[in-house]
Amino acid sequence: MKQLRKHIKEEISRLMAEEKYAAPQEISDALKMTLQLDPLVRYIDTLKAVNSLPPSYEVRLLNGTSFMIYYEDFGLMVKIGTKDYYLDDSSELLMAKKHINKLLTDPILKTSGEEETEMSDTPEDIPADEPAEEPAEEEPEA
Repeated sequence: MKQLRKHIKEEISRLMAEEKYAAPQEISDALKMTLQLDPLVRYIDTLKAVNSLPPSYEVRLLNGTSFMIYYEDFGLMVKIGTKDYYLDDSSELLMAKKHINKLLTDPILKTSGEEETEMSDTPEDIPADEPAEEPAEEEPEA
């Protein structure tokens, strides 16, 4: 009986967590069933409607990368970077899954601007062999 209660509580909390992804049913079905990103909370950080023609949604993954899902006349299209994948075509669906897997698993390279913002100027960060300040040179008396 305790295991059943625990399972029910976990299922309710999982379903409540997925409520934050307010998207039409066909978008969530495409993410969960077609692209196999189920449960959504494991892979997706946010899902945002974009004001575009054709209508689309931006899917931001937990690692900060993102891709777009567009409504087309004949179905849904996933756009990752510059590549378009139509979910109704089985070969393109397979390539889309591989590309999304690459987004999820590849390390994210930091730019030089990001590295500078992470460093702090506390004395602990300054190496011991480098002086904190240059000593002022004195001029010899004549």
